[in-house]
Amino acid sequence: MRTIDARARASLNAESGGYSLPVLLEITHGVAGYTNPLRIVNNTVALTYDGNEYQPYPFRFDPPDVLESGQVANARLTISAVDQQIAAIIRSTSVPPTVRAIAMYYSDETGSTVFAPIAAWDHVLRKVSGNSESISAELIYEDRLDNEVPGDEFRPTTFPGAF
Repeated sequence: MRTIDARARASLNAESGGYSLPVLLEITHGVAGYTNPLRIVNNTVALTYDGNEYQPYPFRFDPPDVLESGQVANARLTISAVDQQIAAIIRSTSVPPTVRAIAMYYSDETGSTVFAPIAAWDHVLRKVSGNSESISAELIYEDRLDNEVPGDEFRPTTFPGAF
């Protein structure tokens, strides 16, 4: 169950309101020479959340669906490649970047700013494709099941301290 700020909840349930729903992305990549983590927001101005500044950058985040089984499906990210910084990071890394997406509520209509999280997801960036205008990627919500672990048996000869 998510806890949403009471003012945000009231505004979301109202018939009309002057609010926006920006998405904050924190991309951790490990490539030297670039800001790590890279923090961007699909907004026209920079926003500060939890002491971190998120720079405006054009992208589209399609959040994961929650399936009937209760599992969370994968998300999708399409991001502008005009700057080429993110394309360079993706091309340079040997480890898949991780992406933390935070859906936010933002309102300044009453003179007091309300900037509160609505939902957050952690993903691993995979299946990247793109061109000179945009980069698209699938964001894998749960990739631990994709990791293969070699099997072995615990035997006194191979693990003498275990018995």
